[in-house]
Amino acid sequence: MAFWDKVKGVANDAMNTLSDAAKDVTESAKEMNEKSKINRAIRAEEGKINNLYMIIGEKMFNENSSAPAGFEDQFAGINTAKNEIERLKQELSNIESASKCPKCGAKINQGQKFCQGCGYNLDAQSADVPQDSNGSGQVIVTQGQEVNEAPTSSDGNENN
Repeated sequence: MAFWDKVKGVANDAMNTLSDAAKDVTESAKEMNEKSKINRAIRAEEGKINNLYMIIGEKMFNENSSAPAGFEDQFAGINTAKNEIERLKQELSNIESASKCPKCGAKINQGQKFCQGCGYNLDAQSADVPQDSNGSGQVIVTQGQEVNEAPTSSDGNENN
């Protein structure tokens, strides 16, 4: 019987050790959870501070026509960045407008000769006003528009 009593004692000790370990793990998890909540709250408050700093900085920049002492480099950096943004926006606008039909706004591909949306002759878009190349005064029909050219004399005056 002494053997079984010893086995029982060892088993009880093991159970107590496991129970203590489980309690430690539970307490550690609770502590980590609490730390995590506090760290999230700290980051949220830091975010609020950073947003307020940005508002203060933007207000200071907008209300000062010239950089206050000690802020010259930052003001210059902001102005340089704003100019670059405007340049990039213009570049983007040029790309977007170059890829649209000037008549209907449909998307066109580079090298395309006619708009698939309205049939506009994209090769003719560089000539704003059709020209009468031979001075004959003929009516030129272009994209559904008539342009009447009055014949001109050799001195450049219109003949009526």
